Amino acid sequence: MRIQSLFFTIAVWICLAVPSSPAFGQAGPFAFQIRSGFTRPLAGFRDPLHGWEGGSKAGPTLGMGFTFPFYRGIGGYMGFSQHRFGCDEAVCPEGKYWTDTGFDLAIRVVMGKGALRSWVQGGLHTHRMEGKITGTDGAERLKSEGGGGYEVGGGFLLSIGERTSLAPGVRYGLGNVPFDNLPTLGVRFLVFDIGLVLGF
Repeated sequence: MRIQSLFFTIAVWICLAVPSSPAFGQAGPFAFQIRSGFTRPLAGFRDPLHGWEGGSKAGPTLGMGFTFPFYRGIGGYMGFSQHRFGCDEAVCPEGKYWTDTGFDLAIRVVMGKGALRSWVQGGLHTHRMEGKITGTDGAERLKSEGGGGYEVGGGFLLSIGERTSLAPGVRYGLGNVPFDNLPTLGVRFLVFDIGLVLGF
């Protein structure tokens, strides 16, 4: 994570050093974006001491949110996302997804000029996870109490219209999700998605 922190710090300093320009905006001073793609867990959701879950796999993701300016190329992002993780049938009845729903509050930095610009983003991400596992008495539904973590990543903004851009990107997520009668679930994952950004 030291490399990611260094990259984000350098990006902020570049934006502070370069004069403000309309090209630094998303697709306008304020923008709405909707994203879709897939998540890939970096470790199975597994507690070796209790074994109450495991066998996690990639699944679809969907998110949306607003970006707004702070200073030059630095802005804010507030949004909502839902990550789904696949689960082996031996662990989850019928291989149903684990669903992780959360809110995002982040700092976003946009760099470059012209039709192709780069962006980096990092901030807080909440977690509320639910799913089903196969227990001794059949299917057992689990729902977390909520949890916290962060996401950090980057990508590109490709202008396709006067105030419209495509935004492919990748983010790394980490969080801890507590449950009532089970150990806290630690989640680590990558999100690969593409967004449609509409400026106004």
